[in-house]
Amino acid sequence: MAITPEEIASKEFLVGLRGYDKDEVRAYLQTVAAAFEAVPAAAPAPAAAPAAPAADGGMAAQLGQIEAILATANTEAAKVRAEAEADAARIRSEADGEATRNRSEAEAYAESTRAEAEQHANEARQKLTAAQDEALGLVADAQARVDKMLESSRLEAEAAAQEAVAHITAQVDELTAARETSKTQLIELRAKLDKALASAEG
Repeated sequence: MAITPEEIASKEFLVGLRGYDKDEVRAYLQTVAAAFEAVPAAAPAPAAAPAAPAADGGMAAQLGQIEAILATANTEAAKVRAEAEADAARIRSEADGEATRNRSEAEAYAESTRAEAEQHANEARQKLTAAQDEALGLVADAQARVDKMLESSRLEAEAAAQEAVAHITAQVDELTAARETSKTQLIELRAKLDKALASAEG
């Protein structure tokens, strides 16, 4: 198969993910093309017809070397591509692992945050319940004090009323006794008057 230096220099290879260095491969192909182009100039001019087979053999050997070089280049390109694919697979695996770790950490953080929020909510409910109980206790205590004050006032009022009634009753009794005494004295005095009048008339 005839290959020109231009074909060698312009040879294109498929590039995989993170493939080989295109500039390095192109420079290498240009070097191979220059060597291929220099082969005819370096070959000795045929002096006679019998020398032609030798020249053809030398050309075939040069072509074989060039094909070997191209094969090596293809092998190196395949190797670089395989290494790039391996690197890509490794990076993808590492990215998957990192994503899994990040997801696990995010889930753990979310769970921790949710648990902390629930704990704060429970503490808030407990504080609210305690405040309500304390308020109810203060109200009950105030009510008990009011009831006690009312009871004390009622008892004091009843005692004062009973004392006033007793005092008035005593005064009434005293007045009644005085009236009875006065009535008795009046009867005695009338009897004395009647007796005196009877003595005077007799």
